[in-house]
Amino acid sequence: MKTIALILLSVTLGVTGQIFLKQGVSADGPITGLNRALLVTFFRPLVLLGLFCYGLSSISWLVVLSRTELSFAYPMIALGYVFVFFLSWWFFGEHVTWIRIAGLFLICFGVVLVAITKPPGTQ
Repeated sequence: MKTIALILLSVTLGVTGQIFLKQGVSADGPITGLNRALLVTFFRPLVLLGLFCYGLSSISWLVVLSRTELSFAYPMIALGYVFVFFLSWWFFGEHVTWIRIAGLFLICFGVVLVAITKPPGTQ
């Protein structure tokens, strides 16, 4: 159970990072190239916070990888797609279609199949 909690922590930090990055880059519209605008955007507080969340996610992921099989842990990252989907709809008003929702159900079904095949030695 500890490993599952660490996986969920890592996924949650990654998703949080995505949301902060999107908020940070949305302030001035699309970035059109490698120019000053990209550099300014990189140093926005929300972008830096998003990158910090990614860093923490990577550290927790290292702990996960030290505890379980990669073939068990990695598919769990797909939960991030589900969380980002709903948070994008909630925070940014992004378009939700039935096809996308059906895809999310398929992702969740796959994660459940992986999760019920708990590898030996997983805590």
